Amino acid sequence: MSYLANKNHNKTINKTPLYGLAILLLSCYFIISVTLYHQMKKTTIDSELNDLQNHILFQKSMQFYINNKIKPVIYEFQKQKKISRDYFNPQILSGTYITRNIFQLFNKKLESNEQFSWQYRLAASNARNPLNQATPEELKLLKKFNQDRTLQYVNQIKTIDGQEFLYFAAPFKPNNASCLRCHGDPKSAPKELLDRYGNVNGFHEKIGDIRAFTTYQLKLSEIMKTHNKSFIIISFILFLFLLLLYALVSWVYLTEQRKKQLIAKQKAELEYIANHDFLTKLKNRHALNQDFSIILKQLKNAPAHLSNLWIMMLDIDFFKKINDDFGHDTGDLVLQKLGEILLQEIQNFEYADAYRLGGEEFLVIIRNTDAQIVQKLYEDIANSLLLADIPALKREIKISGGATKALLTQDHQYDILKRADNALYLAKQQGRERLVFDS
Repeated sequence: MSYLANKNHNKTINKTPLYGLAILLLSCYFIISVTLYHQMKKTTIDSELNDLQNHILFQKSMQFYINNKIKPVIYEFQKQKKISRDYFNPQILSGTYITRNIFQLFNKKLESNEQFSWQYRLAASNARNPLNQATPEELKLLKKFNQDRTLQYVNQIKTIDGQEFLYFAAPFKPNNASCLRCHGDPKSAPKELLDRYGNVNGFHEKIGDIRAFTTYQLKLSEIMKTHNKSFIIISFILFLFLLLLYALVSWVYLTEQRKKQLIAKQKAELEYIANHDFLTKLKNRHALNQDFSIILKQLKNAPAHLSNLWIMMLDIDFFKKINDDFGHDTGDLVLQKLGEILLQEIQNFEYADAYRLGGEEFLVIIRNTDAQIVQKLYEDIANSLLLADIPALKREIKISGGATKALLTQDHQYDILKRADNALYLAKQQGRERLVFDS
């Protein structure tokens, strides 16, 4: 009985919302992951730069100490002639020399403790030490520092040989009078300085010029390896969370959809039961009452060549005797067979339907046809029923019928069915096994 409901409502659950949710969650995961990675990278860079600023602050403090504590003592000794005026030792008097060497020692300590270190470099346009001679690119940056005195530093990420480096450059303070003792006229420079470096490079500087800058480079790809592990763990946890969320939402959604399907199926089954005959699977009188009013309304508004309706009422001849002679089970088989024949025959029509009114009475509604076709339909049904093979039945099955055409401008359902019923009655009076048309 519920096969029609299963056919119409046992459909696959629409999973499009779940696919949309999956795409949304994956998009969120991607956006969050990318944002998280860049934020972690930014945090790492800020942390390293903060450490670098502490190093630079320490270097400036050390250079301040050299220039304001050590050098004045040396110069005083020279005035007192305790030390020769031509005395010069970079290990004591060169702030850049001391800074570079201390930084190198510091880096070695860091590396021995498996910590990351900055690469220190001093770049000058007129360097005494060839190691400090600026490259063409560094000369451009030095020129930029001299042209824009508000430029405190340059901070950027460079890619070298496929690896990222964090690059930081800060200019020296502009030359002052004390700087020219060693970087001005070679004639006023200490003899030991000239003996060590010559009288060409590192001289003839001017007050106010920025003669050099320091750079620091850190291999960012190495630093990020440690942070990438944390990123992978956090991303994995986030993925699991979103996966569990998706699973939970999917479970709730599928459960709700199955409930809706079950309710729809039960509703369809109840509706099917209410409108169909249990035995023959044809529509019943209740369905006919609903359909008839709809059909009449549609036909009244339809074009003239389509506003055509025929009703044929059928009755199995001597059906009570079949039940009495062969039993009600055989009678039920006869009713079922007639129901199958009716369903098969009306398939040949564009607009047709069949009903069981009760007992052995059946009704066929046909639209857009004529009396000849109705007569032919009756004959086809009667012949099919005569040829029906019902093993328990030892006699032929015959039917009588009455047909009428609906008068759409004035007819009501009751009038039409009454005329068809009267025509059926006449068929029985005239000897059965025939179709009578209402005159």
